[in-house]
Amino acid sequence: MAQQGEHDDAGEERPYQVVARRFRPHTFAEMVGQDDVLHSLRSALSQHRVPHAFLFSGSRGVGKTTSARILARCLNCEQGPTPEPCGECAACRSILDGSNPDVLELDAASNNGVAEVRQLRESVGFATMQSRYRVVILDEVHMLSKSAFNAFLKTLEEPPPNVVFVLATTELHKVPDTIRSRCQVLLFRRVGETDLVRRLRTIADKEGLALPDDVLNEIAQSVQGGVRDAETALERILPLARELGDKFDLEAYRALTARVGSDAVVDVVAGLLQGDARKGLHFAQDLEQRGADEREALGEIVDALRWLMLLKIDGDDSGLVPVSGQLRERMVALAKTAEPPQLDAMLGAGLLGRDRLRRLEDRGAVFEVALVRMAQAAALPTLANLLAEARAGGFAGGGGGGGAPAPRQAAGGGGAPLRPSHAAPAAPAAPPRPVAPAANANDLKARVLAHLNDRKLLQATAELCRVEGPDDKGRVVVTLETERKMHRDRLNSQTVRTELIQAFITAAGREITVDIRVPDEPAAGTPGQPKPPLFKAEPGPRTQGVMKRFGGRVVQVDPPDRIKKDAPPAGDAADDANYDGGGEMLDPGEPPSD
Repeated sequence: MAQQGEHDDAGEERPYQVVARRFRPHTFAEMVGQDDVLHSLRSALSQHRVPHAFLFSGSRGVGKTTSARILARCLNCEQGPTPEPCGECAACRSILDGSNPDVLELDAASNNGVAEVRQLRESVGFATMQSRYRVVILDEVHMLSKSAFNAFLKTLEEPPPNVVFVLATTELHKVPDTIRSRCQVLLFRRVGETDLVRRLRTIADKEGLALPDDVLNEIAQSVQGGVRDAETALERILPLARELGDKFDLEAYRALTARVGSDAVVDVVAGLLQGDARKGLHFAQDLEQRGADEREALGEIVDALRWLMLLKIDGDDSGLVPVSGQLRERMVALAKTAEPPQLDAMLGAGLLGRDRLRRLEDRGAVFEVALVRMAQAAALPTLANLLAEARAGGFAGGGGGGGAPAPRQAAGGGGAPLRPSHAAPAAPAAPPRPVAPAANANDLKARVLAHLNDRKLLQATAELCRVEGPDDKGRVVVTLETERKMHRDRLNSQTVRTELIQAFITAAGREITVDIRVPDEPAAGTPGQPKPPLFKAEPGPRTQGVMKRFGGRVVQVDPPDRIKKDAPPAGDAADDANYDGGGEMLDPGEPPSD
């Protein structure tokens, strides 16, 4: 492959090819960062145990398609199958220049229907034209439709002789299990920064350029393990590096690519960790004036926060953080001032901002909001700090400063705080405000009902209780005035009793003793006799006629506390009041059901 300005044998100028194509590896030995995958492929080729279907999975630009093309040359080389193709025979050369008719490379994103799969099945049924194997490379195979996958299953499981399928995908989870089970799955990992720097250095040497190490390191850090992305970034700086020569440095690279730079990122992260939203906004304005990409800048901030979390959790000498020298010293110092929950909250705000920057048009506003939220997240107290302050009495009710919300007040007067108020962490804890004692039993009961507003069931039970006291000795007697079983069972529970007693103590505003009394269950009649009904009303003739016609029956008679005092005593007048029209009698005092 020639650069722009070179000429072929006929004297015509050859078209320029980008670095990623011009320096594409031709053998497994030229690839970087995929030792495990390459060892598996070499072993299969050496032992002549090559499966008929491979599934290469990994992020973009890590060598999936390149490995598939090298595999095609290994299978069809005149000296093969071999793990080291010669690159000189007719088969190797035709595959290199893309003219071999037996190596088909299809984009599944644009050929994702049943018709395309049917055409592929028909083409692989013919004998090869000039090669030993027909190799079919399907890129982005997860884009096939469900019907296309189903149409492809049988051919993938039992292909014609000497046919090898290589499926490549960046989203393995979207490939059906029925496809994965028919393939040998090889996982391509992201390439490490050391391997990327070595690869970039090799290309720069072939281009005749001596690039600074810090430039190559920053390129490797910015591409997230993608070889193609790194080569594309390198190509972007090649013209300027040739023009400037020895003057080309890291600052020139950042000016060309509009990158923020590690020093500026650490500075703004230090400000955000202190809750300084103003510094974040000035940082955003500076980026806008320089024309930097907001999403890339936010990505650099997220990376810095991630490194801080790794240093905080894994230690100052963590090998998980790919920075060294003075920058690492600054990161270590910052990590000592941060807490993992704060870093986690800031990372969440940053990742959310990156996602919104990808989808929304007003990028400047989204970027500024993300920085402000990161500063606010850093200023929030951690759970450990909140618990420590709560144990120290910092959350007691009262006039806490710092804009803390006012404590919730009980109904019925007295101003007793019923919920702790979270004061701002920077403000000193205010002393608890004394609660005025309850004036009488009615006042005490009203406060208790207000306190139990979030506990509706217990509030309903407390409403049916008679409260007496507190007397001179601070004794309060709470008596349940209903015989309904659910209220009796509720107050017979020790947990509920404890909660109700605490509600009375809180509402009283002083030390009291609470005695909860639940009446005994009504005694039954004499042995062998049913318990006498609480409401002696017999259905009248009209009601009996309706019950006979519809098969109705009396299902319940309410206890005395539920009986309406103005209810008719008996007969058809009571029937008219209590009949619900559905073949059953309601117990007196109950409203008709819906």
